[in-house]
Amino acid sequence: MRTEQIRFQQTVQPLQGIRDEDFVPLDGRITSVCIHWPLNCNALVDVAVGHGHKQFMPIGGFLALNDATPVFACSEDCKRNETVWAIIQNTDGFAAHTISVIITIEGD
Repeated sequence: MRTEQIRFQQTVQPLQGIRDEDFVPLDGRITSVCIHWPLNCNALVDVAVGHGHKQFMPIGGFLALNDATPVFACSEDCKRNETVWAIIQNTDGFAAHTISVIITIEGD
């Protein structure tokens, strides 16, 4: 059993959005997602996380917080070379924001 982490960190310009993706490095289970919203995001930066064609964090819609770094426990089966992704949408019309997403995977 081993643990791997996939990290996405993007600075998203005002009124822009991105989808960042990477490949799952092993067969196993996604066990947590940590998202960091810095101070002054003011719940204006939306984040969703998924793998393959499935969004699992949150189950529907987006999360948006301010000055927070929650860790969400989860249990999502995943396969090596499957795509894991994060969508980040900045709805702030004035400032860019840098958001970090860390996905933890345990498996073989």
